Amino acid sequence: MSPTSFTHDHEHPWSPAIAGDSRSPCPALNALANHGYIPRDGRNLTASQLSQAIQKVYGLSPVFATILAYGGVARCGSGGKLNLHDLAAHNVVEHNGSLVHADAAQGQKYAPTNVDPELLRQLLDTSTTDYLSLRDLTQAQVSRQASSPPLHTLQSIVSKGELDLIMEVFGVRGAASGAAQSLVSDETLGDDLVVPKSFLEQWLGEERLPDGWCGPSHQTGLKEIITGVRSISRTEKEETPKVASV
Repeated sequence: MSPTSFTHDHEHPWSPAIAGDSRSPCPALNALANHGYIPRDGRNLTASQLSQAIQKVYGLSPVFATILAYGGVARCGSGGKLNLHDLAAHNVVEHNGSLVHADAAQGQKYAPTNVDPELLRQLLDTSTTDYLSLRDLTQAQVSRQASSPPLHTLQSIVSKGELDLIMEVFGVRGAASGAAQSLVSDETLGDDLVVPKSFLEQWLGEERLPDGWCGPSHQTGLKEIITGVRSISRTEKEETPKVASV
């Protein structure tokens, strides 16, 4: 049972951005705009609008959602409002080494907001299964960041938090039953969380809420993110020497 009030409904159909719409390097927010959970043009957004939408759809706790929304508007917005593209300001909240976005060009004020199809394909090819585990995601991030300028400490922590949120929000359990079971074909996973590649193809590639996704299985707060970041940090230490030797 999903802890959110999210359901696919006729009031929030997916519609891609059109000319004049504002979009960010963040697929989570772009998908919210593409489905109309926040204004579809992505402009003049308030922190309250953002906080309520990410709680409703992605199951973030009120405290965590408030920190992210108000922090983003404060850092990147103006006059208490935010256009999604404001979040593309390089090295403010956005950072190099994104899983599916190219790095900002030298001297550019804003980073790319369009998904790089080659980077998305590299991510999906990390495993030969129809899902990615947390280790798979970590391996993909280590490989991606090895080809980018180094991140400073805070950016590194943020990137790990972003990675963990993918698992917290879109992860399904290997022992799941019903509709979720058809998304993951590996019966040996037990109760481990994994993310179906079909979810990532739609959420990252098309910036839409995935077909077959019924909302997160649990609420994600600061405690869950801190635990996830620590787990990713441990796995990263194991994966980094492998990437360096390639």
